Amino acid sequence: MPKYIVSLESGADYETTKKTIEEQGGTVVDDTTKILGMITVEMSDESASSLKSFSSDIISVGRTVLTVGLFVSEPDQVVTTQDTLL
Repeated sequence: MPKYIVSLESGADYETTKKTIEEQGGTVVDDTTKILGMITVEMSDESASSLKSFSSDIISVGRTVLTVGLFVSEPDQVVTTQDTLL
């Protein structure tokens, strides 16, 4: 199942939002950044595209090619760096 980064409103009720995600068939897979207002979820494309309409606490739902909401969010991806010689 695809992963999405869900951006939350400032002061959003995390437990209520999590319950909404689960009711729509999703699973929270990483909430370590919930203090920053972002959680990673796994859910179908159909559920993700309609998720924002179920909760006013959700600003956006983002994936590589799918962004729903007012703000563009980055896809869930791995970032790597390499040393450069000066």
